[in-house]
Amino acid sequence: MKLTVISSILALVLISSSADIGVHANTPFIIEKSPVDITLFVMSRCPDAIKCEDTFSQVFQAKGLPEINPSLSYIGSIDETEVSTTELDLVTTSTTTTTTVVTKVSCKHGPLECAGNIQQLCFKEFFPDYKVWVPFVTTMNSWQPRRIGEPLYAREVAKRVLRLRQRQLRRLQPHYLQNGDKEGDKEDEKKEKEQETLLEKVDECSNGQQGFDLLVESVQNTLDHGVGTSCTVFIDNKKRCVVDGGVWRECPGGSTVGDFVRSIKEAADKVFRISW
Repeated sequence: MKLTVISSILALVLISSSADIGVHANTPFIIEKSPVDITLFVMSRCPDAIKCEDTFSQVFQAKGLPEINPSLSYIGSIDETEVSTTELDLVTTSTTTTTTVVTKVSCKHGPLECAGNIQQLCFKEFFPDYKVWVPFVTTMNSWQPRRIGEPLYAREVAKRVLRLRQRQLRRLQPHYLQNGDKEGDKEDEKKEKEQETLLEKVDECSNGQQGFDLLVESVQNTLDHGVGTSCTVFIDNKKRCVVDGGVWRECPGGSTVGDFVRSIKEAADKVFRISW
């Protein structure tokens, strides 16, 4: 089966080369495996999302997992309203009317959930490594979930996760333990300053237009996929499973950590990237 897939891809490449010989003639090409897209369609204050994210945090730590591209896409509604403003020129008595579009996003569990969605999106924007942003989300879920959406809580969780991540990385670098640990202390101080700068950007994002734009983009992506249930799981851009009412449903391939790992590995055997 794998040989058939690769052969088909090679055939398509050769056809493409022949059709566009002026661009790709005699140019070597490389076929590589692409990361497997994994999308969880969620709501930050939804119990089903918390259950789903906890399961997939274990999936993402599985040994032998292929390269992946995980993401969260948030469920909500978008309302766009046209607002007209008329200005009167007192000198000429002429009027000018300007029309603008006002965009609003509504979240099922209220404004705090919209805020929580934005905080998670903004954290991921500045800490894109899933080994960092996934723990941020799951720590939010497990520590004091009733506070999801509070700005102070988001900052507390972020610092907690980043400190833990720094300790984990430090343990992997034994040379830090030499010279009375001074080298490691200096490196930690430098890293903390860098992280503090990024956290300030996360706060600005969460409280500003950037965060709102990220939320609109995310909710629109969910709407484009026709998803309305939190949590819905897509693997390789295909619906794989749903958690609804605390129960895994519509999961033909199973719903354990091992089942999802197997699905990701199967998808990895079919996803390729061609580069010239």
